[in-house]
Amino acid sequence: MSEHYDEHYINSVTALGDTHEVVTTQAIFTRNGIKLIDRGARINSAMREKLVRHKLIPAIDECLSVTDGVTNASLRDRAREILDNEPRFQFFRSSLPGTARLLNAFYAMPLNAPLAFKLTVARERRPEIFEHSVQMTLIALMLAIKSRLPERDLASVAAAGMLHDIGELHIDPALLRPGHPLDPDAMRHVYAHPMTAYLILQIYPAFHPEISTAVFEHHERLDGSGYPRGLKGEEIGRIGQILMLAEAVNALFEKSWHTHGAARLAVMLKMNRRKFDPELINHLVRLLNSGERAGPGGAGSVSSESVAAQLNQLAEVFRLWRHAHHTCPPGVTEEPLVAFVNQRLTDLERTLLETGFQPDELAAFTAGIENDTAALAEIQLMTSESRRQACDILKEVHRRWTALRDDSAGRAAVEYWVTRAQTLLQAD
Repeated sequence: MSEHYDEHYINSVTALGDTHEVVTTQAIFTRNGIKLIDRGARINSAMREKLVRHKLIPAIDECLSVTDGVTNASLRDRAREILDNEPRFQFFRSSLPGTARLLNAFYAMPLNAPLAFKLTVARERRPEIFEHSVQMTLIALMLAIKSRLPERDLASVAAAGMLHDIGELHIDPALLRPGHPLDPDAMRHVYAHPMTAYLILQIYPAFHPEISTAVFEHHERLDGSGYPRGLKGEEIGRIGQILMLAEAVNALFEKSWHTHGAARLAVMLKMNRRKFDPELINHLVRLLNSGERAGPGGAGSVSSESVAAQLNQLAEVFRLWRHAHHTCPPGVTEEPLVAFVNQRLTDLERTLLETGFQPDELAAFTAGIENDTAALAEIQLMTSESRRQACDILKEVHRRWTALRDDSAGRAAVEYWVTRAQTLLQAD
């Protein structure tokens, strides 16, 4: 597994040694048998160049110990702090009769020394990954408990949740910063993180195949629109389905809780029913309908003019694709990327129709409600979610760009749409 321990992870490991006592528990060798570092050596940034230049045997996580590392007990304590102090988790806590089962799952989850070391690197050097993982795991466990999963499965959910993003430790941190532009090559690196995590976990029997597979699946979607494999329906395991929804909910709350509270969650669930398990969605819908909508619920100052402008832009995105698709020569519409874009946009249009929006007349929904702030706020949230989904299609197109030949008529049609759609949606 040493091929996954690239320079970005080595940077984090050696930097950890500058602030914590990181010591080798066994000698580290190069792949051709040359000893690099003796057992009992202290690791710090001075070792970086030596470690980066070589493929290591054993994998570096197998060779190191760290003081004050992550343990099951420390994970449980951090989860309790979040439940007690983070306002958005009061929303989830209210759905459970108590927190003992949820917190005990952190204590019961499998956690060996190499993976505990990796989580320690995340906690100390990449805290955004660590905190996201704890919070996502809390949501996943809530969904698992509401789905009546047995205790053993709760421990697996906790492990899969905590480890689902360990592949991101091997990505250049700059690529993961909000707003950082990603070219197709960088996007492939980012989209590969579930596979990287799977390859790391599969060598440990306690984590493979149940936990490793769920981690591999956490960005899939039931309608086939996810990644990295585009799985559909029952091809995705039960724990994977729980992680999918928990990841989406947590990502949404990280971005919008302070402005929209639980209101945006209601819109997201309404517009993504084909992507996630209906039973899991219904657990959240019942929670939303229980009157426990914690946190801010408004969208701030929303004008009918700005919402209408965004809706018109969204309608133009659909019109541009219909034009590009209809002008394709016979047979081109079956090319993989052309068919992909057409299916995804058709699904989004269908979702809008089901929620009461006519894609060709979107801006008309703001007529007559200029002074109804609640209605405008809901339409604005639905518009934002629709635009986000359109942007996701653009990202996936860039990732799949090699599916079309350079001289393909299909590529020309897709390029025509992508160029114009990106301009329309650039505010997102």
